[in-house]
Amino acid sequence: MLKISIVETATEQTIILQGRLSEPWVSELREIWQRAKESCGARKCVVDLNDTTGIDQDGVNLLEVMCKEGAKFVAKGVLTKYTVKCLMAKIAKSGS
Repeated sequence: MLKISIVETATEQTIILQGRLSEPWVSELREIWQRAKESCGARKCVVDLNDTTGIDQDGVNLLEVMCKEGAKFVAKGVLTKYTVKCLMAKIAKSGS
């Protein structure tokens, strides 16, 4: 199960994920992300992964797309931080 919350301020829009990022919630997050990036404007888009308990490959693939489209990530926990670190390294290596 995944709980998705959105917190908006004048300078940023934060998508807070709590639980496991896997199907069917990957599809739900994809839809939310599409709407969020359109409404973000000049604000920073942040994805808070602090309370994420697991991310499957579909979730990682979506996070990669989100990163390429401007999302910034906040993460704690060894596995989540490692996942974000690997994702960032992959994007840097590909030059995107």
